[in-house]
Amino acid sequence: MNRIIFGDNLGALKKIAAESIDLIYIDPPFNTGKSQKMAKIKTIRSKNGDRAGFQGNKYQTISLGVKQYSDDFGDDYIGQFLSPRLQEAYRVLAPHGSLYFHIDYRESHYCKIMLDKIFGRDCFMNEIIWAYDYGAKQKTKWPTKHDNIFFYVKDPENYVFNAHAIDREPYMAPGLVGPEKANRGKLPTDTWWHTIVGTNSRERTGYPTQKPLGVINRIIQASSNVGDTVLDFFAGSGTVGESCLKLNRKFILVDSNQESLEVMAKRFSGISSINWVGFDPKPYQNEISSIKEQNPIDDFQLLASASSYLRLDLESPQGEWEDSPFGWVLDLPPAAKGKLGRQLIFTWCASKGLSVDYALDKDASLLINGIRVATKFSTLWSGGIYKFQQIRDLDYQYLICLGISPTEAHCWIFRKEDVLSHAKVQHKGAKEGAEYWLSINPNNLPDWLKNSGGSLVESHHVVMKLLNSKKKS
Repeated sequence: MNRIIFGDNLGALKKIAAESIDLIYIDPPFNTGKSQKMAKIKTIRSKNGDRAGFQGNKYQTISLGVKQYSDDFGDDYIGQFLSPRLQEAYRVLAPHGSLYFHIDYRESHYCKIMLDKIFGRDCFMNEIIWAYDYGAKQKTKWPTKHDNIFFYVKDPENYVFNAHAIDREPYMAPGLVGPEKANRGKLPTDTWWHTIVGTNSRERTGYPTQKPLGVINRIIQASSNVGDTVLDFFAGSGTVGESCLKLNRKFILVDSNQESLEVMAKRFSGISSINWVGFDPKPYQNEISSIKEQNPIDDFQLLASASSYLRLDLESPQGEWEDSPFGWVLDLPPAAKGKLGRQLIFTWCASKGLSVDYALDKDASLLINGIRVATKFSTLWSGGIYKFQQIRDLDYQYLICLGISPTEAHCWIFRKEDVLSHAKVQHKGAKEGAEYWLSINPNNLPDWLKNSGGSLVESHHVVMKLLNSKKKS
């Protein structure tokens, strides 16, 4: 059950069980020294109106109310206001949990020092810059058009980051990356260009400092999984709650501002899965809400969530490949990777003075000095291993396996009978017999592999020894 709590957030935090929260996002008051407020008005046509309108008609302005809160904490902001709350936040955060702390330029440097003391400097992952070009521009200094979001984790060796789930951005120069990559887009950097919630936006709730749903969605998708619990103890207009409902996460929202609770009551009208603590939302609600309430987590969603962890073991880590000349290879489909590997082995062997040609049938890949050779290719997987797949017992004499990591290459060459005796069965085909796969850690080779290659220098000697001979029938 989701919870929205009306009351002091320090007291509410102390009642939350230790290590029970998967993700925390907070957007505390920025200590601007002002009262943050937003007036809501409407105009009606009137002969005695206070403003002129279309075709000279006069209109009267009617105030519908003002939503506001004090944002002046003075010198007590860090030590007496924020610090005790962030210490409690650290306590309730799960061992794999993350914190996103949203602030602006006035206090960001002091808050970073405070968070380093509570979480540890090693647990600081990123400073995200949310940049926007909206509103008035000062003429006496550089216009301030960004907020700061500090990303911390409780354990830098064990935290959730679902890169595959994050919304992608278009490339600035799509012609340089190829059509497939351009269509998919790229992962955002630590600078997020996203407009604020405009006065006429359908997202608008009327709360003075409401944050865009797109920014919150990105954080929740990246740093939590389906079914996780997300905490926002400066809830404001409740954007974190709406994001969690749409993304199938649970939430706990806390705020001490009466007007904030009224806004959330209207926002979550008709949502039955919320437990309101210390506040009756019914006087402010309709029965219909624009927010869709997700069904309970089913088995498919459970498996989808679990797959986010397993995917890390099945894919090469993207970050290590960003500056690699082979980074583009990761985006190729399996068949194209196999073709690339065959062509690279062809080029490499030819450069060593060997006679190389392509085989005319599908049982072998290449003819090297007349010897029938099959080829397999792999990029480096998570955990530092290569996986060579779909190895078959066909009409060839040797198998060459080429592996590419971000900064180096490895190669092994085997007699067919040797590799088949050590490889594992992948699956059994009805027509072509069993398929095998071979897993190789270049830094921890078993004895049977130690004379079969390794680095390109080592494999060169093996290749020349086995294949630089007279043409065999």
